[in-house]
Formats: sequence, structure tokens, C-alpha cells
Amino acid sequence: YKRLLSKARDYELDRHNVILCTCSASSSKFLAKKLHVKQLLIDECAMCTEPETLIPLVKYKMIEKVVLLGDHMQLRPVVHSDFCKKLGMERSLFERYHKQALMLNIQYRMHKDICQFPSMAFYNNKLMTSPLITRGSSTLYHRSEFECTPIIFGHIEGSEQSLVVSTEEGNENSRANLEEVQQVVRIAKQLTLDRTTREDEIAILTGYNAQVVEIKKKLALNGMRDITVCTIMKSQGSEWKYVIVSTVRSCIREEIDEKPTRSWENSRLGFIADAHQINVCLTRAQEGLCIIGNSYLLESNVLWRKLLDHYRIHRCLTTAKAIKIKKRTSLRQ
Repeated sequence: YKRLLSKARDYELDRHNVILCTCSASSSKFLAKKLHVKQLLIDECAMCTEPETLIPLVKYKMIEKVVLLGDHMQLRPVVHSDFCKKLGMERSLFERYHKQALMLNIQYRMHKDICQFPSMAFYNNKLMTSPLITRGSSTLYHRSEFECTPIIFGHIEGSEQSLVVSTEEGNENSRANLEEVQQVVRIAKQLTLDRTTREDEIAILTGYNAQVVEIKKKLALNGMRDITVCTIMKSQGSEWKYVIVSTVRSCIREEIDEKPTRSWENSRLGFIADAHQINVCLTRAQEGLCIIGNSYLLESNVLWRKLLDHYRIHRCLTTAKAIKIKKRTSLRQ
């Protein structure tokens, strides 16, 4: 069996000039033996640790050209060890050399109003929306159905709870917010009622696996099984017509520190204070972006405060319960 498998691998490698694999897989003996790599492209390089990126660079001695592709302002390498974090393992090779990078500054995904804040907050206003992009009008509104907006923030003072959930890596302590679950499911359901938006065109993103579990349960009870529900970490590289973000974290106003320390932010905000994850969740939507969370708590973070100010200026900050969906005539049979 092993001889046949090896022979089949050799046959396929001899037939192809372009080989796709992970950085780690590039170190395998059978690849190193057969390949004479001259050009190396590493996609999503900003998510790789430096040692990962160095594997193919060291393994293949005949490389003439290396191209690193990625966005150091979005997800960084996942490093669990605090000691390794202190040593700088969260910094990718791409991030180390990002000042020498060529920025592709035209985006074709988001409505220009969705793109505006990420461009300002993360890309020094250099990220532009292609004039060729055509997106339908958003159906999100809170005052009048004649004032629909591609971006909207719904404030809610829910109560978070700690739950143990089962993941691919075993059980983990996570967090959920059932008041937010109720609102995001309500909004998702309203988006699909007139059948102009399909369930598979909607995603609900959150930083916590427990919230993912609770949202999926609620959607299933409402007969909605085709809506994507996942963590922000798993959403990078994907896009949807509508994205609903559940921030989860909440506490009573008296406990909110107006000048928080880093440890306070880590304790009270957790993942949702990570600028890289914020950037990812804000840039997945094509036509409409809806964020649900406790604005009083989020304003304790500098980046979230800027976002909320931006939404206030554009008159799209309201309560979660006030968010409505404009009905459109369905063209689907």
C-alpha cells in the first residue's frame, strides 16, 4: 500500500507545475525530494508565525523569488503560550516587512459606507471602494424605512454568562449573552421574511464559541439552518450579503472603568478588544453590517469609542430592539 501511495504521489507531482500545501506540509520528505521550487507564494502569510513561514524558505535551496500575501491588520498568528507571546511570536514575517509591501488599495466587497470606518481606523484612509462595485440598497433601518443604512449599531445591556463548550481542541470556558442571541436571531429572521435575502447570504459572527452554540440553537428552533454562525476567527477570507455581529460582553454601568488598564480590558472585553478581530468582523459584509452590543462597555475601549462616534455622526446608533428590516418585493418564485 505504501509503495502504491508513493508511486501515485510521484506521478501527480511529475504532472503538475503548481503545488498547493501548507507551510508545515512543505517540509515533508517526499515533496522535498521531488520538487525543485523556484517561485514560492505564501498566502495569508500574516497568520503564520515566523518559524512557519521560514520552513519552505529553508527547505528549498533553489528558490529565486518569494511573494508574501496577507494583511497584518487582520488576524495574527494564533499563539497560546504567554511566554511565546512575550518573545514576539505573534508577529509574523509579513508584519515585520509590511512597510516594504505593496498595498492593494481597491476593495470590491463592501458598500462604500461599510468600508469607510475600517479604511479610516486601520488603513490610514487608503482603502478605497471600486467605482465599478454595485451593491443593492441595504434594508436595515431604525427611524424610517425611507432611511435605510448599510451600517447600524444596536445597543443592548444584556447579561453575559460563562459556559463550558466542546470544541475541536476539547472543552473550553466560553461566554454567552442570551439577550443578544434573541436580537440577532430576530434580525436574521426578518432579513429572510420577504425572500429577497437567502439564509446562506447571512452570517452571524461573534468572538465566543458558547455564543455560537446558543445562536445555532435559537436559529434551529426557528427553522433557520442555512445561516452561517461562526467565530470571528473562522470568518477571515469569507464574505456575505449581510453580517450581524454579537459582541457578547456586558456588565452593569457602575462597573465600567472610564480609564481602563490593559488587564481590565482583557478581563471585561476579552477578544472583542482585539483590533485585528474587530477589523475582520467589520469587513465581511457586502450590503449590510449590523452590530449588537453594550455600547456603554464598548466605549471604554478607544477603538470601539471611535466606531460608536462614527455611527452617531451617521445617525445609525440605536437600541437593538429598534432595528428593523424594510420589506422588499421578492423576485424569487
